[in-house]
Amino acid sequence: MKNFIIISLIAILMIIPTNIIKASTTQESRVDIREEIQKIAEEQLDILNIDQWNEFNKNLDNYQDGLLTNANLKETIINLVIGKFELNWKKIYESLGKAFFTEIKLNLSLMAKIFAIAIFTGILSNFKTNFSDSTVGELAWIVCYIMIVILIIQSITVVLNVGKNTIEQMTSFMQILFPALLALLIGMGGIASSGVMQPATALLTGVTGIFLKNIMIPLIFLSTILVLISNINDNISLVNLSKLTRNICSWVLGIVFTIFIGVLSVQGIIAASFDGVSIRTTKYAIETFVPVVGKMFSQTVDVIISSSLMLKNAVGVVGLIVAISICLYPILKILSLMAVYKLSSALLEPISDKRVVNCLNEIGSVLVILLVTLLGIAILFFLTIALLIGLGNITVMMR
Repeated sequence: MKNFIIISLIAILMIIPTNIIKASTTQESRVDIREEIQKIAEEQLDILNIDQWNEFNKNLDNYQDGLLTNANLKETIINLVIGKFELNWKKIYESLGKAFFTEIKLNLSLMAKIFAIAIFTGILSNFKTNFSDSTVGELAWIVCYIMIVILIIQSITVVLNVGKNTIEQMTSFMQILFPALLALLIGMGGIASSGVMQPATALLTGVTGIFLKNIMIPLIFLSTILVLISNINDNISLVNLSKLTRNICSWVLGIVFTIFIGVLSVQGIIAASFDGVSIRTTKYAIETFVPVVGKMFSQTVDVIISSSLMLKNAVGVVGLIVAISICLYPILKILSLMAVYKLSSALLEPISDKRVVNCLNEIGSVLVILLVTLLGIAILFFLTIALLIGLGNITVMMR
């Protein structure tokens, strides 16, 4: 009996330290893996040299304070890799509200001026028959209309310049982001995927940006001019031509974006599948034909590929956040101005001249095209970044 008790105590003493050692070893191994991944990610980021990102991010408008302005993007990427990144949603909502209501306040003075002149034109239209010479009444109306036209052109010019600058900023940032994502994609074995995506991203950042900036923006301005001219006099009608211009803008945007995303998605997924099979074949060959160290080398390759995948995804997420920061303020600005024109048109319809009402309503429709243009290129960039992130995931999954 004594022997049984002694043996049991010895067994318990042997089991307890072993469990503690196993638990501590597991915990230490998790910490070691996280530190190893962080170390590899930092080394790869140093090679990529993302200092340009920080300079670009600091130059963004102050309205983007709630996103990543004044943040160190390298630290943000590393925090994403190791799972320590958090967005301050409260600050983001406050910044969005501040930006939108600031734009509304800025546009209230424009709305007040348009209202005053439009009401006066309505009075002129009602009492035009009292003029001894109808030409005098029409001339007075034209003078008032020209004042409205000046206000409209000033506001439209501002938002068109904002839209043009936004396209330039988006294109410039993507020219910095895409090479980094492609380099990380190659680093994790996505050679075929990178080969497919490289010309596509070059086309997106080059041709698409130039096309929207140098063709779409002037077409939108032309549509604005046609709207203003067509409402000067009942005998001058360019409404259909103005609508045709806007329709052309919509058709071109839809066709370009649909074809680009469709072709890019199909080719990218096929290339990613090929990369995944190639990596799996290479790993099998290493484990089979390299004696002793083959399996260890294969596991090391797995760690490097996984680290590159996590870093690429983190870089892509930060790129998405910066891209949102670039287009957020211009979209709010255009949206608020569009709301002013549409609201003015609705409120002035019972009391003002129908030509002024039609003019304000159609100007609001022109701003819709500008808004769609910015949203279109933003969505195009977002989908391309998301596709680059997804290609790496497919490659790793297929391996």
